[in-house]
Amino acid sequence: MHEIQKVRLENGITLAYREYGTGDKYILSTQNFYFKDCYEAMLGKEPYDYHVFLIFMRGYGESDHIFDSEPRPYTRIWGEDLVLFAKAMGIESFYYTGVSHGNFAGWYLAFHHPELIRAFACCDGIAKFVKKPQGVIPHAGKEADWDHVAGDREALSRIAWNETWPTDDPRRLARRRQNREEHLEILMHRKKEEFLLRNTDMSCSDAETEEEFLEDISKIPFPVLFWEGALDPLATVEEALKLCHRIPGAILLTYQQLGHGGADECPELAARDCDRFFHDVKGRIL
Repeated sequence: MHEIQKVRLENGITLAYREYGTGDKYILSTQNFYFKDCYEAMLGKEPYDYHVFLIFMRGYGESDHIFDSEPRPYTRIWGEDLVLFAKAMGIESFYYTGVSHGNFAGWYLAFHHPELIRAFACCDGIAKFVKKPQGVIPHAGKEADWDHVAGDREALSRIAWNETWPTDDPRRLARRRQNREEHLEILMHRKKEEFLLRNTDMSCSDAETEEEFLEDISKIPFPVLFWEGALDPLATVEEALKLCHRIPGAILLTYQQLGHGGADECPELAARDCDRFFHDVKGRIL
């Protein structure tokens, strides 16, 4: 069941995915890659036993590719693909979780299709208002010669997954080595077009101002967990706390020793915490 499968959606797009577990306790996630021992996959096994679908975003892996480098609002594209994926699988509602960029689709659904989500565990990520770009947007691959970088192990090793947060824990150090080697192999198999995708929508909502964005945030009707590393320079605890003040019943869980990508470096922690959160929200007190 864990091998890559494919499904053709109503919009004609084919998405690749991996499936773990059975039953109607669904978890959906969509990212451009997954580590083999990721916490999302762990949630589809004992002792958690969720029914998990790990979906590869359009443009990546064995999902349909995009062969031009035109910047697009991919947050909307990936979000709407997720809606159609759930429909194709006969899933009426689900828990959502993702790491970093894997949260884009979850936030998009929070603003546009909130009825689909039971609860959202946002790991190593936040929602953040970014003004929509005006005029010409620079080409995604302008800084690198992707014709030569794609397939070049030495060049790709410089952008492969790498955590540098202080630790002497042999388990974390071993996971770092494993993740880096695995990510490098993922990058080695990527085609040139996979490196050229440029997302122009970071806000995931239609808000024109930050005030409108925060007002939209305050209307999210389902529980949200922010699972963050205190050392994360991209999804900061301060920004997560700002959103927690707005979302009814939101929870902020912070690990001082982790940075960006902490859920990939310590997937056992993330799986345990997501499971607790998904259980607790059934009777949450607001």
